[in-house]
Amino acid sequence: MRRAHSNRPATYRCPFCGGLLHAMSEHMVIAPEGDVEQRRHAHTHCVAAEHQAGRLLTYDDWRKTQPRRHWFRRRSRD
Repeated sequence: MRRAHSNRPATYRCPFCGGLLHAMSEHMVIAPEGDVEQRRHAHTHCVAAEHQAGRLLTYDDWRKTQPRRHWFRRRSRD
């Protein structure tokens, strides 16, 4: 998820509200981790509302739900 702004005269459709989104307006680009082919342009306020409702997780949010790994220290043997 990142902020976007373009001088290109393009129009997108927000995946959350279905409204039109002009590329020259302030908006955000969202994409699944590692899959830029699935990126979508969305209104900033729609992204914020989806995130606040818990329906759009950031990478950091997802990491908090993952089980913690136990790292064992190697002991030096003398």
